[in-house]
Amino acid sequence: MAKKAAGRAPAKTLDLERKNDVRNRLKTVRGVTDGIIKMIDEDAYCVDVIKQISAARASLDKVARLLLEKHFSTCFVEAVHAGEADSAVAELMETLNFHRELI
Repeated sequence: MAKKAAGRAPAKTLDLERKNDVRNRLKTVRGVTDGIIKMIDEDAYCVDVIKQISAARASLDKVARLLLEKHFSTCFVEAVHAGEADSAVAELMETLNFHRELI
C-alpha cells in the first residue's frame, strides 16, 4: 500500500500513458522473475540466470527513474513552492542514496 510522506499532499497520479508504461514494465519484470524461478528449478546455466536477473533489474531501474522524474516535476516542485524545500531535498537525497543507480 502506498505510504504518504508526513505533511505531504497525496501523490499526483501518473498520466495514463506513463502509468501504462510503468504497469507494462512491471508486468514484464514479473514475467522475467517467473522465468528466473523456472530456470532455477530446472538447474539452468548460472550465467543465463544472471543475465535474466540483470534484465529484471534494468526494467525496475527504468520504472524507478520514471517515477522519480514524475516526483521531481510535481511533488518536489510543489513542496519547494510551499516552503518545504529542506524536507523535500532531504527526502530526495535519501531516495538517491537508497537507489544509487538513479544518479
